[in-house]
Amino acid sequence: MMEPIDQIMQHDHERLDQLLEQGAEAVSQGAWPEAAHLLETFRHGIVDGHMAVEESTLFPAFERQKGDEAQSLTALLRKGHQDLRIFFEEMAEAIQEQDAETFDDLLSTVQTILKQHDAKEENELYPILATALTDHGEAAGRRILDFEAEAES
Repeated sequence: MMEPIDQIMQHDHERLDQLLEQGAEAVSQGAWPEAAHLLETFRHGIVDGHMAVEESTLFPAFERQKGDEAQSLTALLRKGHQDLRIFFEEMAEAIQEQDAETFDDLLSTVQTILKQHDAKEENELYPILATALTDHGEAAGRRILDFEAEAES
């Protein structure tokens, strides 16, 4: 039996936060190739994995379940994803240019956004998903777990 979707998504937040911190640590040590690799692993996991699952499956299920009151939350979360994607690109550029100062500025902004964004998802969105999704989140959970396994291989 798979763990519940809310726990899988929350665990994925923690995993992604750690990857970002490891990337930041590599930047601070001037280990640029390692920083680039860690940031790309983070970006792939959060953009192609985590956000893709939320936008294709979790947000629509939440909107079906909650109707109009869901829209303001999911609109805010989608906007957060858009902003974050841009920041991730700028972070990758800063690493390419070996610009630690710009990276650190971006990092603190991103960590602030993620903290608020993740808290909103964990408090207002995820708890409802197990009932909102017809398969109780099994398919979405598997997609996330596959991304996690891929990152560790």
